[in-house]
Amino acid sequence: MNAPVKPQTRPKTGCGLWANIAISSGAIVVALIFLEMGLRVLDGPLNVSRFSAETGWRGQANEFKILDTDGYKHPFQLNSQGMHDTEHPLTKPANTYRIMLLGDSFVEARQVIETETAHQILEDLLNKSGSEKQYSVISAGVPAWGTGQQLLYYRSQGRQFQPDLVVLMVYLGNDITDNLPVHSVKLSGVDHYAPYFALCNGMLDPEPWVYAPGVTPTMGNCSPTQKQLAEQLQWLYWHTHLYRVLGPLFNLRQLEFFNKDLPNIHLYVPLDNETFRQSFPRENHMLDYGWRVTFEIIKELQREVEANGSQLAIVLIDSAEVINLVASPPEAQAARAESMPYLALTEPDLPEKKFRQALAETGIEIFNLQTELVDYTRQHDESLFFPHDKHWNQLGNRVVAGILYDWLEDRWLSYDACISHSPVVEAC
Repeated sequence: MNAPVKPQTRPKTGCGLWANIAISSGAIVVALIFLEMGLRVLDGPLNVSRFSAETGWRGQANEFKILDTDGYKHPFQLNSQGMHDTEHPLTKPANTYRIMLLGDSFVEARQVIETETAHQILEDLLNKSGSEKQYSVISAGVPAWGTGQQLLYYRSQGRQFQPDLVVLMVYLGNDITDNLPVHSVKLSGVDHYAPYFALCNGMLDPEPWVYAPGVTPTMGNCSPTQKQLAEQLQWLYWHTHLYRVLGPLFNLRQLEFFNKDLPNIHLYVPLDNETFRQSFPRENHMLDYGWRVTFEIIKELQREVEANGSQLAIVLIDSAEVINLVASPPEAQAARAESMPYLALTEPDLPEKKFRQALAETGIEIFNLQTELVDYTRQHDESLFFPHDKHWNQLGNRVVAGILYDWLEDRWLSYDACISHSPVVEAC
C-alpha cells in the first residue's frame, strides 16, 4: 500500500511579508486616527487667540481682566492690537513725533494700570513739554518676546505705524537666551514656539526659522531641507492634537542641551572665565552663540528701521535682583557673595560693555538704566520693583518714565519749555 502523499506547501515569498507590514501599518494609522479624534473630543477646539504666525504669540486683542500683582488689584485692558496701550491709528497724524518701544513684559507692564505704565507716563510728559509738536509713545511689548520676535513684529506690523524713533528695550534678565531656539510659552495648555534667527556660517539668515518638536534646531550649519521640514512639521503641530501632546517628549533632547533656567547672573560673567567655562561648558557655548545672534539681529533691525526713514536706539534693563544688589550696602553685597560663590565672578557693567563693543560701528545710541535706577534706590531707600513679581511697580514705572524723558530730551529732542518732568528732579 502506497504511503499518503503530503500536500506540498508553497515557500513563503516577500509578498506575504509586505502584506503583513501593510496590515500592521494600516492598523497603526487607524489607531492614531482614533487617538487623534479622542484627543480632539477631550481637549475641545484649539484656542489660537494668542497665536501669531509672525512672532509665535502675542497679546489677545481687546482682552480684559482683573489682575493681582503682589496684592495690587487692578484692571488690565489690551487694545485692538493686543498691546497694553491706548489705540494708535496706523496713519501718523500731522505734526506728530512717534516713538515705538519694542520689548517684552517690562514694556507691556501688565503689573499696573495702563495710565501708570512707563510708556504712557512718558507720552504724557512729552505732551506737557510746551512743544508745538504732539508726541505719541507706542507700546509694542509682549511677555517673553525675545529680540528676534521684536524684529519680526516691527517687520510685519510695527513699521506700519511710521515711528520716527524705535527704542529697543532689552531686558538683560533673559532676552539673550530668549533668542536661542526652542523658546516657548504655554498658553491655554498649548506650547507656542517662537520663530528664531540663525547664524549660517557666521552670517545671519534674515528670514526666520521655525521650530518643530523633534527637529534639531539649526545653529551654524543651515540646511534648506531642514528648514522646509521644520516648516511642514510646524503646520502639522498646529493641526494635530497628538503631535502637540507628544511635543514635550520630542523636546527632551533640546531642553537638556541648554538650561534656560540658569540665573541671569551668568550673563554678567565673562565667557572666558575659566571657572565658568569648566563648570558650565555647554551653557558657556550657548551663551556665546546667544550674544552673537542677538547682536546680528539688532544690526538687521537697524537696517530695516533706517530703510523706513526712522532711527533706532537701545535701552538696557537690568533685573530687580541686579539693581537691588548693586544698590545694597557693601556689607550686604559681601554677605550675598558668601551664599552665592559665582557672584564674585560677575561684572555689573559687563552687558553694557558687550553691547557697546559689538555695536560700536553701527552708531546706535545705547542707554543703560542701571546707574540711574541704582542711584534712585540708594538715595530714597525705596524699591522700584514688586517684591515677588520682580517687575517695575508704580514708582518704578514713574521713575523710568522720567529717566527716559531726560534721555530723550538730552539726546534726541529739543524743547522750548522747562517742566517738572521727573520724579527725581525738582521743577526747574
